[in-house]
Amino acid sequence: MKTLRYLAAAALAVGFMAAPANATTFVFKGDGLNVTPDNVANVDDSCATTGGVSNDLCTINHAEGFEYSKDSVVVDVYAYAGVTTQDDANANNAARLIQDINPADSGLGAWSEDDTSDDQTQFDSREAIRFVFDDYYSVNDVEFNRGGDTNCSTPANEGDCGSFQLFIDGVDMGTIVLGSVVDVIPGLGYGKDFLLIALTEGNGFTIAQLTVSDIPVPAALPLLLSGLAGLGFASRRRKTA
Repeated sequence: MKTLRYLAAAALAVGFMAAPANATTFVFKGDGLNVTPDNVANVDDSCATTGGVSNDLCTINHAEGFEYSKDSVVVDVYAYAGVTTQDDANANNAARLIQDINPADSGLGAWSEDDTSDDQTQFDSREAIRFVFDDYYSVNDVEFNRGGDTNCSTPANEGDCGSFQLFIDGVDMGTIVLGSVVDVIPGLGYGKDFLLIALTEGNGFTIAQLTVSDIPVPAALPLLLSGLAGLGFASRRRKTA
């Protein structure tokens, strides 16, 4: 009977560990917008990028970036220029970060101050964008847009979304190709610090939204299941002894 109780408790633990992770979606673009910066003292709301009238938001102290919070998840976002490596970003080559809200298909990017129509993270200025979370999360369903505030897969005269080099917690994860096809990446990876460095000449991207979720430690499941099997085997041996 005691063995059965152990089995039941272990099975319940497996159920909890296999339960869906909590998920939080940050929407930075105008369509479905659900976050604006918490550090309001660092917000310049006069950085219009279309027609001189906009509710776009830009950093004042670029090195401070913008802080966002939703459902107890906190993320700091930074933009850089003159970046080709992780070390360049660590050296704090901060650039103006823009949350381009108007029109709807827009998002977060590095705003080139010598070209006010450039609100994307672009290779031409060696730009990068960085997300630093308060804890380790899985970053999923990352939506990208490009010049003209359109989807990557929608034709525009400002180039494709292009490619970027992805670093997670300082580790080079390789090149991600968006081109003129990919609008959403289902899974970017797991970590706290995500750095995206633009790679394609004449191209650029903004990040419209992303979803973060907790990870219920799936690596522990095989060990727990092995324990269940062992308990069952021990119980059978006692019964046949």
